[in-house]
Amino acid sequence: MLRAQSVDTLRTGMKVGRNVLDLDGTVIVKSGTVLTMDMIQSLNGKNVFSVYIDVPEEEIHADIIGHEYLLDGEYVERYKKTYNRVQNIYYKLGRENELDLADLEEVISKDNIDELCDGATAVSQIHNMTRDGDYVIHHATNVGILAGLMAKWMRASWDKTRELVMAGLLSEVGKMKVPREILDKTGKLEPEELDKVKRHVDYGYDMLKLSPLKKYNDVLLAILQHHERCDGSGYPNRLKADAICNYAKIIAILDIYDAMAANRSYAKRNSPFDVFKIIYEDVLKGKLDTKYGILFISELCHSLNGNWVGLSNGERAKIVYIAESRVTSLPIVQTIKNEFIDLNTRHDIKIEALLTANEVG
Repeated sequence: MLRAQSVDTLRTGMKVGRNVLDLDGTVIVKSGTVLTMDMIQSLNGKNVFSVYIDVPEEEIHADIIGHEYLLDGEYVERYKKTYNRVQNIYYKLGRENELDLADLEEVISKDNIDELCDGATAVSQIHNMTRDGDYVIHHATNVGILAGLMAKWMRASWDKTRELVMAGLLSEVGKMKVPREILDKTGKLEPEELDKVKRHVDYGYDMLKLSPLKKYNDVLLAILQHHERCDGSGYPNRLKADAICNYAKIIAILDIYDAMAANRSYAKRNSPFDVFKIIYEDVLKGKLDTKYGILFISELCHSLNGNWVGLSNGERAKIVYIAESRVTSLPIVQTIKNEFIDLNTRHDIKIEALLTANEVG
């Protein structure tokens, strides 16, 4: 049986199942050829994306899904412990106006941040996990993880990394003062309910400025300002770019991404690539910071390689390649049927959402 194999995953000893052609139709490698390292290196230098390999039928399905370990047990365990600590921090602040410094220090310890914010692993894991429990806590935890990734991509110092993660983790803490029935409402919010939700930035700032974090002015400003927009269209104070702190500009982007790419009680998740498009449009409109917006899209997009997605035609597929030439590039995916689809040219098919490990299995 033939299987389309991307060139960068070819290995010596594989048997070519169909002639490999150059752009002008010239045969580069004949059907039946057993690949050598020299042949593979030669193909890497040509405009060839995939090669049809002759493989036993029983290996096909096992190769695509069976041997994939979509969830890393150690990562999931660390995430759950972090989630529990963040939940304790939020609930204690909400009930007693008291910050649990011990839990916060554990969450923002170097060991925890290094493990939770480990590049592509972090991106795949936070998308592969099912969000059981309090959505607000999951959202805050994920924004904190994304903040740690951004800090690495920015090559920030450890002190700045720690502060940015802290800002992300605590960005939603003011929602503990918003009535639960509003947070859990599945329908559209009434204007007065939306106003109460918007006040979470003030609530969070007011709670934390009286806590031991009062010396971290940029962290507090990030919590207060992460819904401000560079063109002055945000809240609570309609600030413009120069008046918004850098941490808030960063958290604004991470907050949008995680909120839209995840299942919520009131809206289904979106494809990350649809979210990238929205973020990029807001960058072009002057709402979001250009430098941080482009960096986030470029780096996170690259980190999505290998993730499983649901397509609009009902199929499941794995992202195998994303061009870095354009910020808004769409991926090439490999379906369960071993077909490669370039979503930049197939406008009749789109990615609906990233899939969790349960959905893939």
